[in-house]
Amino acid sequence: MVLLWILVIGDLIGGFLAASAYIVERIPSLKKVSDALNSFKMPIGVTVFVIAFINIFNFGVGWNNYPKLTLIGGLLTGFILSVELFNKFNINEKTKDKIFNFASKNQIIIGIITLAIALSKILKIFFDVLNVVL
Repeated sequence: MVLLWILVIGDLIGGFLAASAYIVERIPSLKKVSDALNSFKMPIGVTVFVIAFINIFNFGVGWNNYPKLTLIGGLLTGFILSVELFNKFNINEKTKDKIFNFASKNQIIIGIITLAIALSKILKIFFDVLNVVL
C-alpha cells in the first residue's frame, strides 16, 4: 500500500513536471517550482517508471480495486520524463527519432492526464476519510 502512495505522489510530481510548460504558461507563479523540479527531470522520471513497474507485480488479491489508471499514468509519465536515457544506448537513429517524437508530441497531454489521475486519487482518499470522520 505504501508503494502505491509513493506512485500517486510520483504521478502528481511527474504529471506536473511533464505538463509544466502548459501549466506555467497559465500560472506564471509556478515557474520557480517548475524550474526546481526540471533540474531533477531524469531521476524523477526513472523513479516514477520503476515504482509503476514494481506496482505491476504488487497488485495481489485486490486487482479489481487496483487503480490501473494510476499505474498507466506512472509508466507513461516516467517514460516521457526519462526519454533522454535513449541517448546513452546504441539505438538506430530512426527508432530514436520516433521515440523522441512521440515523447515531445504527447508530453503535455500525458502530464495533464497523469496529474488529474493523481489528484483524483488523492481527493477520493480525502473524501473517504472525511466521510468516516463525519
